[in-house]
Amino acid sequence: MGSNDSGAATTAGDRLSGLGDAVLGHVLSFLPADEAARAAVLSRRWRHVFAHVHTVALDEPDPHIPDYDGDWSPGYGGPVDRNAAAPSPPFTNAVSAALFRRFHSGGAPAVPLRALRVGFQKFSDLNAGLVDMWLWYAAQQAGDGELHVDLRLGRADAICGRSYSLRPGGGAELPAAAAMDDDESCGQEDEDPASPRSDPAGIVADDPSVDDGDHEEPPPLYRNEYVVPWSLFACAALRSLRIGPCRLDPPAAISLPSLVTLHLTGITGRRSAVQRLVSACPRLADLTLESCDTNFTKLTILDKRIRRLALRCCHGLASIVVASSELRAFEYRGAVPEPSFLTLHGGARRVSSCAIDICGAEATDPPELARLGAFLRLFAGVERLSLTSARIGGCGGAFFPAFPKLRRLELTGMLPEDDDTAAIATVTRILKRTPNLEALTLFFLPEVEEIDESEYQDIDEEELLDGHSLKYDRHAPLDVPEVAIPCLRERTKEINFAHYEGGLAQRKLAKFLLRNAPVVGEVCGEFAVGPLWIQTRLMEEIKEWVTNKSANMMFF
Repeated sequence: MGSNDSGAATTAGDRLSGLGDAVLGHVLSFLPADEAARAAVLSRRWRHVFAHVHTVALDEPDPHIPDYDGDWSPGYGGPVDRNAAAPSPPFTNAVSAALFRRFHSGGAPAVPLRALRVGFQKFSDLNAGLVDMWLWYAAQQAGDGELHVDLRLGRADAICGRSYSLRPGGGAELPAAAAMDDDESCGQEDEDPASPRSDPAGIVADDPSVDDGDHEEPPPLYRNEYVVPWSLFACAALRSLRIGPCRLDPPAAISLPSLVTLHLTGITGRRSAVQRLVSACPRLADLTLESCDTNFTKLTILDKRIRRLALRCCHGLASIVVASSELRAFEYRGAVPEPSFLTLHGGARRVSSCAIDICGAEATDPPELARLGAFLRLFAGVERLSLTSARIGGCGGAFFPAFPKLRRLELTGMLPEDDDTAAIATVTRILKRTPNLEALTLFFLPEVEEIDESEYQDIDEEELLDGHSLKYDRHAPLDVPEVAIPCLRERTKEINFAHYEGGLAQRKLAKFLLRNAPVVGEVCGEFAVGPLWIQTRLMEEIKEWVTNKSANMMFF
């Protein structure tokens, strides 16, 4: 038996080694570069395979979490970190080694480089020269093929400092008088400084010839800010570019004839920098702008076939004009925008997917909600809609428009314990305006807990691991109304709950939806971290609420 197993293993090894260098290099290209390099030294047969790796991808590892020994005295030096390891080589050394190993692997010449993906934890301007060299090398090695560059120069855990926050009484029903005319509400002043406004200088937003940023002095460089080299703006093979945070200062002549996808994060520079770059990409179809400098206030895209547009937390952006005849997907994150913020030349008839995320404090004022309703109405013909706000369903007030074609809906936000009645009323209103809804997902954000820094320092590791937000009260009153909602009665086949904690409001909302959805065929529940016995009780409870007992139910 042992000899047979050994023979089979040898045969399998021979088969793998019998593959051509190009095939093995293609396989290794799907691994991070450091793992691909380790695989390439497994045997002599693999030694020169790295020259055929067409993708170099490396992310700087997270710093280790200190675990200090509690048995120490301040008089005898600092605490001992039990997790401390031997110093590792700089991350930049690993990237440089991976790139140049392709060139010095011997054997046949290196294949053209298709992709360079590098993610820093924190960029230092001491490494700017090395990064310039990587980009130059990638452009040279791409040849006549296509090149994809993904250069993340800092962690992107939070692209915006505007955290979600609830306002007292924010979930209450609006009085009927609050449903004022949209035209009246649109003229109200927004107190939120992050809300996109009309251009205060009176500049015509849809006139690309107005380019007063070309003659302005560039803002001063931030510490450790990377400046994109001019050579990158002349890379004919560049097909997709994701870069940031960095300084964008393109030359007068930009030549990016192949660029289709552009993703800019944390861009600084002259006011016209982004406009000039976008205008110089004739094939641009996918554009993402996030957390760009407040100096960047307007953008016009009229001569492109944009298919996907994402605007995330560009709080200085006051107006954007887009030729939308080919637009299929739109994403927005920020404060409630002004009516003049977005102009779609061609309408949104072809937009099938839309994601709206209102960051920061909960929107509660009637004028603000009216503006939000008018913004949503632009995309009333979509089939997929994602709505995120501080309070779940916070976008679904009295101004929530009808979505007759909507098939999939995702609602994300917090749901306080005392918000059960208002939450059911809000979700009911939304569902009544989505008559063809087939799938509903509720993602419950955890409520923000205010913890003093001194208290946090006193919490030991075991307390952090034992802490959880799961709740279960078997004596809680869970009476819910029976409401005839057309989509739940006839169309909705799938209901999902994500980060379900078991609070009173969450349980009542879940019971209300499941009790009134007789045709649902799939229910999925993903619980927050916590004791297994609480998760089990919550799972059994949800199973009891499902009307269709033959439905497929999954829990995680």
